[in-house]
Amino acid sequence: MLTDHVRHDPQDEVAARFYSKIDRSRAVQQTGEGPWLVLGHPEAVQLLRDRTVSSMTRNPGLGVWDQVSSRFFMFKDGRQHLRLRRMVGDCFTPARLAELKSVIHQATCERLDRLSELAEAGERQTDIMTTVAYPVAADAICHLLGVSPVEGAFLGEWAVSLSRHTTDEQFNRSAEQILAFFREQLTAYRETPRMSGLLPIMAERAHAAGMEDDELLATCILLVVAGFETSANFFGNMLLSLLWRRERFERLLADEALVAPAIEELLRLHTPAHVVMRRTTEATVVGDTVIPADAQVAVLLGLCNRDPRVFDDPDAYRLDRASNPHLSFSQGPHYCVGASLARVELEAMLRAVLDRLPLLSLLAEQPLRWSGRFLGRGLDQLRVLAS
Repeated sequence: MLTDHVRHDPQDEVAARFYSKIDRSRAVQQTGEGPWLVLGHPEAVQLLRDRTVSSMTRNPGLGVWDQVSSRFFMFKDGRQHLRLRRMVGDCFTPARLAELKSVIHQATCERLDRLSELAEAGERQTDIMTTVAYPVAADAICHLLGVSPVEGAFLGEWAVSLSRHTTDEQFNRSAEQILAFFREQLTAYRETPRMSGLLPIMAERAHAAGMEDDELLATCILLVVAGFETSANFFGNMLLSLLWRRERFERLLADEALVAPAIEELLRLHTPAHVVMRRTTEATVVGDTVIPADAQVAVLLGLCNRDPRVFDDPDAYRLDRASNPHLSFSQGPHYCVGASLARVELEAMLRAVLDRLPLLSLLAEQPLRWSGRFLGRGLDQLRVLAS
């Protein structure tokens, strides 16, 4: 999607064009021969919490990526889902998150300081996605898993490749590389079990539960793709929204206590993954509608996050919302296992920007292009002026 500068936040313009094509008079509706749509917040919560509704909506192909992704716990139900999710479900302890927050803030500051040095030397223009968002997200995942920055130098590059590739051949090539990387890491750990981070914890839990290595490796890859992609993409979208409407950025500079509610409001307005798919296993009542058994259901999280029954003035950016029960991390048994991690990363990165580059601004008249990713949508680039 390509857009030029407009008066309003371009992300709001894109969302408005998308949402304007949808009949919002009914919270649950059928779309001809396509999937059922859930457009309302209460209805989405009800469906996503219903354990008879399945997340197994994909038929895996024969390619390497298809086989790996078919083992992701986000595409599993019931005991299978819990069995795999437990490998990481309680790993994001307050102590680990506090440590990671410090690491991410420091990594972001170091890269922003380099931008300041380049600006002083006359090179003020930069793409903040490639100079900050992607490398910091990669650093965070490496630290989280216990992979050294040297060994994991290409981890972020692989994640970008997986999220951007469009052909089966490209997907499979990247999947083979990242799979081989984690096989090597697992072998190294077993030969010399001195690693820190989540990888050894997950390996021990997988062994105790009698899991196959393929399931462990798939979970590692899911953490990389989901953690890296969600953080990097949303950091770019968040910064665009704050700098486009400069008064938002200025308000955070004046009062950094508003950083956390600002992130929640931007998560609501610019939902990272606009749609999640489900399948009914039996006739299911959602709101006042009965969805038949074996029906594909698309839950439009981005639209649910603007439901006027739940959010006053839903299309407006407001920091004074008494509550903000957005669905950007989903709901129910598939509530994002890394939600707390994502919030820590985004807050650490945004605070670093406010501290180090208070005069940061968007490059005037730049075209903005978003691309579909494995988990949501992200900017191909975001050019800024550092000073």
